Amino acid sequence: MQGLRIEFVETPSWRLPVEARAQQILTALAAVVLFGGVFVSVQWLQLDREIDEATRAIAVERRQLAARTPPPRPPLLLAEPQIVAINGIVGQLNTPWPALLDGFEGVATPDIALLQIEPDQRRRVVKGVAEAKTHQQMLDYLATLGSIAPFARAIVSKQEVNEKDPNRPLRFLFEALLHDSAAAGSQDADTGQAASSASSANAGVAE
Repeated sequence: MQGLRIEFVETPSWRLPVEARAQQILTALAAVVLFGGVFVSVQWLQLDREIDEATRAIAVERRQLAARTPPPRPPLLLAEPQIVAINGIVGQLNTPWPALLDGFEGVATPDIALLQIEPDQRRRVVKGVAEAKTHQQMLDYLATLGSIAPFARAIVSKQEVNEKDPNRPLRFLFEALLHDSAAAGSQDADTGQAASSASSANAGVAE
């Protein structure tokens, strides 16, 4: 009878047969892969929870912000009469008053009483009311006025004798056309400032 050989000392791995060592290596690799997969899965689930929590927090903040923010006011739409009034005011502010006054002062004469002047930027004229002693004095005054800057010409639009005055002077309404350079500069300023004024008014109401 052949005796049974029992080894109580564990055989080192490097002394095991090739098949046994390959099996141990595959088992170790499988354990590492399994552990890595579990670790990655846990990390992925944790990241997914953090993303969900951040998304919910952002949604809550947006709702709170929307609740605290008052709704925007509708923009103010100016009616046509208001636009015309604004343009009229801007036109008066942009009237080249120094040049106009210099022009009227340059033709001032004791024979003519200048009663009123009113610029009309839309028509590029200055309307005025004056009184003269005679018809010829009126014509001479308008001819001289229309020949100096900033005017191009001056014409009579209406004339009548002032019966309320004991001297019965000739009262006449006239229009002095602005020279192209003066009118163009004034119109450019009107356009820019009118648009700015309307935009400022709308923005002020919308705020």
